[in-house]
Amino acid sequence: MTCNKMKRDSVIFLCTGNICRSPMGEGLLKHAIAALPDSSPLKTLRVLSAGTFGEDGMRASSNSIIALDKVGVDISRHVAQSITQEMLDGCFALVAMTQAHLDTVRRYFKTMPPHFFTLLSLVPNAAHTDILDPYGYGMNTYIEVRDEIISAMPHLVKFLEKEYK
Repeated sequence: MTCNKMKRDSVIFLCTGNICRSPMGEGLLKHAIAALPDSSPLKTLRVLSAGTFGEDGMRASSNSIIALDKVGVDISRHVAQSITQEMLDGCFALVAMTQAHLDTVRRYFKTMPPHFFTLLSLVPNAAHTDILDPYGYGMNTYIEVRDEIISAMPHLVKFLEKEYK
């Protein structure tokens, strides 16, 4: 899936493989936007996710699917994709899980969206700005990562409501 080049109308969550953190972010933001009033401009945003070094076509990790299912969000149909310049050209905000993801995109792509940041950088007094990669860890780690992403959602929605017109 790619973003429309004519209008910057998407938010992209970015992690490494696009099978754990970024699909969780995508699913949680879609869920948050669905709860907004129909008059919200955020209803027109497309929410995507991608990886910096993923294998296109992989499914979301089973632990990511289970962790989100526990809070009523279904990402079982997620299919991994790698970030592309075309996606970046259509993006309003690139929301990375770590600073290293932003650095990678800056290194390999010509242009960046108008807004790009780590998700936790929006959280006042956050202890850190990088979200741990849960891949290879147990369910408790996936739940901790999910909860960290959830804690940032109100801040992301507030930012988008302020900036996206």
